[in-house]
Amino acid sequence: MKNKIAILYALIVGIVFLVSGIGKSLALADFANSIAQYGLGALEFLAPLIVVAEVTLGLLLVLQIRTKEISLVANILLVGFTLAYLYGYWFHNVTDCGCFGAFDALNMPPLAIFIRNAILIYLLLAVWRNSNGAAKQNISWQAMVVFTVLCIVSFASGYTYSGAGKVRLNAKPTRFQGQPISGSLLGKFVSTAKDSTYLVFAFSYTCPHCYNSIENLKQYETSGVVDRVVALALENSANEEKFRAIFHPNFSIKNCSRDTLLQLTNHFPTAYYIKNDTVKLEWEGALPCSYLLQQMVEK
Repeated sequence: MKNKIAILYALIVGIVFLVSGIGKSLALADFANSIAQYGLGALEFLAPLIVVAEVTLGLLLVLQIRTKEISLVANILLVGFTLAYLYGYWFHNVTDCGCFGAFDALNMPPLAIFIRNAILIYLLLAVWRNSNGAAKQNISWQAMVVFTVLCIVSFASGYTYSGAGKVRLNAKPTRFQGQPISGSLLGKFVSTAKDSTYLVFAFSYTCPHCYNSIENLKQYETSGVVDRVVALALENSANEEKFRAIFHPNFSIKNCSRDTLLQLTNHFPTAYYIKNDTVKLEWEGALPCSYLLQQMVEK
């Protein structure tokens, strides 16, 4: 009976780990940004390793391979994730843990995240206590499954991570492109005049990819590509001071609470080019220089 419980619990936790790892692999740049928003920017390089670890542990739990040992390793990793999120929530007002990456529908509020992790930790402890830890015989097909899935996940991770700094026009359906500002959610963040052009830039003070865009953003008004730049930032007083000292921005910045700005987008940076009170272009990723933006606008 105990072994059956261990099998069931391992299957449940394994599926959660798999969904979490695969979701992150499909939006790895965003997950890396989440690590930076936790105030752990120095650990951003760990994002690909975390994805591989989650998927590997999830597969081994689902396939019932060395469940006793794997459940212990998974529990240590999960406790580490929970402590990291607690730090980000407590000291940096992070509410979106980025746990499921591209699967936004699975995001939870902070209290639910802590409850979910507590349940998973309990299940893993039960697996560790009740599992005999023996590996299955003739696991060549299982090894092939693990190898194949890891290859696919590694490819997806590399693709979505290496493309983080590229401008991705129409990489996926846009929310506002082609829509008038009046009456839209974006209109709550910026007021526009019909005879002027604008570049609205949503960013975080802790996002490295946002930092890579700032010098280009500073060119837009001075070069005449747009009449006005409006930056919308996730409020963070400590990092804002550092940001201003480094970049000396020549554009206006409106600080927004996390809950408010996440209504607009949960991907940073995201930019909106507005002309005639209508969103003409919308994209995620680093900004192009003013010359390239001018070409994009003319097209």
